[in-house]
Amino acid sequence: MKRSLQLIILYTIALLIGTNAQAQIDSRAYGYYEDALRFSQTTPFGSARFMALGGSGMALGGEIGAISANPAGLGVFNRSQFVFTPGIHFNQAEANYLGNTVDSEMTKFNVAGAGIILNFKNEDVENSKWRGGSLGITYNRTNDFNQNIQYSGYNDQNSIIDAMIEQSNGLAPNQLSGLGLAGYDHYLVNPLSGTENVYDSFVLGFPDQREIIERRGGINQINISFGGNYNDHVYFGAGVGILSTNYSQSRVFTENFVEEPLEQFTMDEWLKVKGTGVNVSLGLIFRPVSFLRFGASFTSPTWYKFTEESDIYYQSNYDNYDVANWVDDDGNRLIQEDTVLNTLNSNTDLFVSEYNLRTPSKLNIGASLVLGKLAFFSADVELVDHGNAHVSSSDFISEGDNNTIKNIYKPVMNIKAGGELRISALRLRAGLALYGDPYNFTDEVDRSKLIASAGMGVNFGKVFFDVGYSRTVYNENILVYSLGGSGPVAAVENTINNAQFSLGFNF
Repeated sequence: MKRSLQLIILYTIALLIGTNAQAQIDSRAYGYYEDALRFSQTTPFGSARFMALGGSGMALGGEIGAISANPAGLGVFNRSQFVFTPGIHFNQAEANYLGNTVDSEMTKFNVAGAGIILNFKNEDVENSKWRGGSLGITYNRTNDFNQNIQYSGYNDQNSIIDAMIEQSNGLAPNQLSGLGLAGYDHYLVNPLSGTENVYDSFVLGFPDQREIIERRGGINQINISFGGNYNDHVYFGAGVGILSTNYSQSRVFTENFVEEPLEQFTMDEWLKVKGTGVNVSLGLIFRPVSFLRFGASFTSPTWYKFTEESDIYYQSNYDNYDVANWVDDDGNRLIQEDTVLNTLNSNTDLFVSEYNLRTPSKLNIGASLVLGKLAFFSADVELVDHGNAHVSSSDFISEGDNNTIKNIYKPVMNIKAGGELRISALRLRAGLALYGDPYNFTDEVDRSKLIASAGMGVNFGKVFFDVGYSRTVYNENILVYSLGGSGPVAAVENTINNAQFSLGFNF
């Protein structure tokens, strides 16, 4: 099996969950349920204007950043347009672990969006209610995974060696895998004298623990859509989205001991995922009167195909420890080898798997109040059931992951609102979005995301320039290792700052 049991048992460390969630995770799950959530979530990127409005505008139309959410907005355009949007992503993470707080930062430049709108007017508007339509080809970065997290602290309760012992007990040495096998190969866990499946360790002290996590990548979407205008009252549209996804993660976990045979143990895990996907979207905007618009859209599931690579490196540094020194109360040696330990290294094989992921569909509804050329206000509601994601593969049995998806994820309601004030050529904007907590846990950790945004722009008719800023705050728990059904947890408060700059041309 390409994604072996070693990775499952080993690094439950990769689960961004709280301690009470373990009972809801199927023992047969391989960890792909994490991908089901990671690649289902989106954030307000696209144009600087769209981000400044909190990602709202489902019923507004005429905004290039909102086309992938509601292609009916293309019907509102009355001229062609080109927009290019670079951006800056600045992430801050404050991790609290065992009473110690560590801050981390990371800055990344990206292209948040670009697109062209080609408008096709119906010149014979006097004799036809068909007003024409627009073709839109856009690129949007719909999620950004770039993030650095560090935590550290002195653990006076347990060590990852305790997790190795727990996973090894009841198994003969030739049956060990994952974290238990790594501990056995590095002499960190050993069978007690007279047994083959009861383990202990000569490392008795408590460690200083530290982990450095680096995440990179994002989700990029190219959308090809068409929207039409019927009598300036009904706007409709459809589109196809082509997505490319890349995600990589490096996690280096270290334990340091004082006055113990073991000086340091390090576990370095590397993961890389690449995939492509496709979805379709349908949308409608209804304008019963000039100042009021209602909108609705449906985005199908995204059907992804992924390739994943991963491996793990272990290193143990001993202080010239002679295993003959480890004896029981009667003075009998517990390791029947003549070995002096210094530095031990080992690697898992490079594991490769291919799998398919179907993300949940999305339903959006919204309304906009347009006060002539002075201002507008828009509010949207997005409904997503994360428990409807599904994983499949010919490389592994996905039943455990799919059961876990149903157990730990739930439907959410994402609420977005924003407004714009116009003063001559000047545009002032603000927005607010709340993305619901998708986890069905009872650990009292709120994992919802709050996004506050603002921006401004100037519009000179044929040329316009916009600046947008958003600040996202959310919490996550990182289970360091599984022990006794729970384990030590690092509580992380993430703050993500995004600044985007759009240059646009009307023609």
